[in-house]
Amino acid sequence: MYRIGELAKYMNLSKRTIDYYTQIGLLNPVRADSNYRMYSEECIQILELVEHYKNLNMPLEEIKDTIEMMKADYVIDQEKVKKHVEQIAGIMEHLEEEIKLIEPFLQKLSGSEKEQVVSKLSPQGITLANTLLLLLN
Repeated sequence: MYRIGELAKYMNLSKRTIDYYTQIGLLNPVRADSNYRMYSEECIQILELVEHYKNLNMPLEEIKDTIEMMKADYVIDQEKVKKHVEQIAGIMEHLEEEIKLIEPFLQKLSGSEKEQVVSKLSPQGITLANTLLLLLN
């Protein structure tokens, strides 16, 4: 369990940001006997998800909805799933446009330069792309 200052330092965030996430319901700390808010490992996982989705330019309200959907005890809300899939499709379309923009530059790279570019892709990213292709086909 972490106090707010410890969590802020650990996650490289401001205490104000953590306060805000707590106020909007993203984080649910427990109160210690000393009345301090204590944040669990689950809060760290949530903050990592928030950072991930923010890097994908997802609005905070959509991030909150997505995390709430993940935390729901496997109760499937068809509309939320549909909305989430649409968000992923939008992100994929954006990535496809980005790839089309840089494709002419990639074509001009030598073999070793192409290998350097590919090495920058994480194995998880490649696996994720393949999984999405399988799911959507």
